Amino acid sequence: MPALSFVATANCVRYCGATPVFADVQADTCLVDPARIESLVTERTKAILPVDYAGQPVDLDIIRDIAQRHSLVVIEDAAHALGATYRNRRIGSHAAMTVFSTHPVKHIATGEGGVVTTDDDALATRLRAFRNHGIEVDARERERRGDWVYDMGELGYNYRMPDILCALGLSQLGKLDAWLERRRDIAMRYDAAFRDVPAVMPLTQLPDRESAWHLYVIRLNAEYLRADRRQVFQALRAEGIGVNVHYLPIYWHSYYRQMGYLKGLCPVAEAQYDRLITLPLWAGMTDADAGDVVQALRKVVAAYAA
Repeated sequence: MPALSFVATANCVRYCGATPVFADVQADTCLVDPARIESLVTERTKAILPVDYAGQPVDLDIIRDIAQRHSLVVIEDAAHALGATYRNRRIGSHAAMTVFSTHPVKHIATGEGGVVTTDDDALATRLRAFRNHGIEVDARERERRGDWVYDMGELGYNYRMPDILCALGLSQLGKLDAWLERRRDIAMRYDAAFRDVPAVMPLTQLPDRESAWHLYVIRLNAEYLRADRRQVFQALRAEGIGVNVHYLPIYWHSYYRQMGYLKGLCPVAEAQYDRLITLPLWAGMTDADAGDVVQALRKVVAAYAA
């Protein structure tokens, strides 16, 4: 899995009693580097967990090829990528399993929770049991059969999303395309606004895929600045712009440091982390909101120009 992601990507591995292996990322996209994945595979490797960072899909065909050569499963973390496409196919149709988030900040929100997609009937059956205490036959199926008998075949959890939250999420699906279009419009405005600002480098967008634009992430070019990322961040907050940073390399967190992971493990991810700032981006932003972000960033960068 990539070092640059939210901790949940690694935590799910720990829940299973397994050990996360962190791969470095590509500097221009912050997506996991497939070459690094290949170099880290051993006889103990079970799965590859790529992350569609900021909403842009990873190199899925290359990663699937690696998985097939080593008899691994690909579980795609698409928490950022609902509505994205890779080679003209929607994300959710490429990996053995694709995991989406419906956290409140995501494109479709259910309060909390998520969705898993798969085209494997056996995996779908296991997933349904896993979310239901490991019980293969749920209450609806028992009602349909007119029976009360059920069996817990393996250890599962109560990961069932309440029906009312499912209804909330489903009610938003019809709005998704319009929301995606608005996010892309704002992202293009940002791209155009920063094209002549050498201190600001947006992530590279690759031509064979279309981002869902969960995040608009820039990298600061230190060569053109007299300030570090923290100073720029604080100056933007002082201008009333709700910037953020995504993410601290996972193995820098205390829990993973205690497991023995050391700084320097993924140097590209670490170097990019020191430069990253996430700008506001959501479908409800007006053109004036986006203009305020642009104006504030240009002002701060000009003030700290080297």
